[in-house]
Amino acid sequence: MGTSQANQGEGAFIFGLLLGGLLGAGLGMWYAPRSGEDTRRLVLDQGTELATRVEHMVIGERPEDALAEGKALAQQRQIELHLD
Repeated sequence: MGTSQANQGEGAFIFGLLLGGLLGAGLGMWYAPRSGEDTRRLVLDQGTELATRVEHMVIGERPEDALAEGKALAQQRQIELHLD
């Protein structure tokens, strides 16, 4: 499978995940026995949580964190190689 096909598959999966989440949230609000204010607060909280999850899925680690982790692993490996 080519890279562009893999990216299309990931995009379709994320789209389906978001669409399913929105439909589920809509049905949940329709049948929820809560007041409008409680429902709005719940939707806002869940929307914020979903946005954070999607951001982590799409963006992943911050480059600074990945670089620091890579440097630490490289130093550890250098120590291991010199001990053997």
